[in-house]
Amino acid sequence: SNKRGIAWPLENKQDSPNIFTGGKISWVYNWSPYRTDISGAEFVPMLWSTNNGHDGNQFFNQARGAKSVLGFNEPERSDQANMNPVEAANAWKQYIEPLRAQGARLGSPAIASTDQGLNWMQQFLNELNNIGGRIDFLALHWYGRGVDNFINWITQVRQQTGNRYPVWITEFACTSWNPSQPVSQQEVNDFMRQSIARLDSLDWVEHYAWFGAQRQLDAALGSTNCLIAPNGQLSDLGRTYVYG
Repeated sequence: SNKRGIAWPLENKQDSPNIFTGGKISWVYNWSPYRTDISGAEFVPMLWSTNNGHDGNQFFNQARGAKSVLGFNEPERSDQANMNPVEAANAWKQYIEPLRAQGARLGSPAIASTDQGLNWMQQFLNELNNIGGRIDFLALHWYGRGVDNFINWITQVRQQTGNRYPVWITEFACTSWNPSQPVSQQEVNDFMRQSIARLDSLDWVEHYAWFGAQRQLDAALGSTNCLIAPNGQLSDLGRTYVYG
């Protein structure tokens, strides 16, 4: 089945997610429990955090009946979900684990591609195990350059968490992180083509979602990683992603 998905930014009010209908898009998420519809794509709810006004009970009620759900967003980072492993394991047990009884598969919190993220994940999985919870798949983010670097990182995280979990890549893109020396459009195009081919060929990678589904991204990601062109149509990159 198709692994390819859309991470839809709810703040994108100028475009319709249905621009991604058809082709190879099989799933969509939007960092929240509230539905985004793309015809023919499964919606996957997410509990971004239990801090900053994010409501675990509301998530639980919205997520009932979902086939898969996603955990917290980069909890190791103070500017993201900002949860320590113990706090996250307890919140998981309270709000996410009960969805298993309703038939959902449960995705781990999504870590950034740093040693800090990997350390956090290992601690979280230990804590969760201690209180009788478990994940069904790992959710990982990756930003950088070089397809080998990308595949090596996700392989390493999988190995260092027991080599037992399938993987979803819920954000990834090609960037130098340096706005004054950005990657070229050609490098991004090549990275996408090569990375989706590799991800499609790995049996333990179940799903992935490129970042980002909008016309403009921040300075570090620039316009080169956008799936939507300034005119509101799919960019060349977007067409490769949806149909390639």
